[in-house]
Amino acid sequence: MFFLIRFAIKFCFWMTVVSIFMPSLSDEKGGPSPIEALIAAQDTISDLSDFCTRKPQACETGKAAFANAGARAGEAAKVGYEYIDSQLSKKSDDPDSIIARAHADASDTGETEAIKAKLREMALREIINAVAREREETGRVDTKAHTGSVTKN
Repeated sequence: MFFLIRFAIKFCFWMTVVSIFMPSLSDEKGGPSPIEALIAAQDTISDLSDFCTRKPQACETGKAAFANAGARAGEAAKVGYEYIDSQLSKKSDDPDSIIARAHADASDTGETEAIKAKLREMALREIINAVAREREETGRVDTKAHTGSVTKN
């Protein structure tokens, strides 16, 4: 997986480099060439890097704003992770508790118990039907009593 990500990043980088030096197909002569655009971008970046030396107050205000936004984003991410963790960590091996949670909107406890009883009855009926189908398919019934002892014939 790491190889694919690395490949995608390298591919994007080299395609960007190639696209800078490729000639344009349009007949417009008014726009800058790709190399002129690259030089202008470098000048813009160098000008932005000198911004803090020219206006230190604006730079400090921007740093504080970004720090505040980062802290808020961190808090929001923490709340989101806690919510997801609380939803995913609700694991129980007891089928009755799973059914009870699924039918939590039932206002009466008796109604919830009736739902549980009905589901148990349906599950038991399904098990009995599966055993009956298996007996019909195999055509034999095992009537031997298994006591756990081993005998030689």
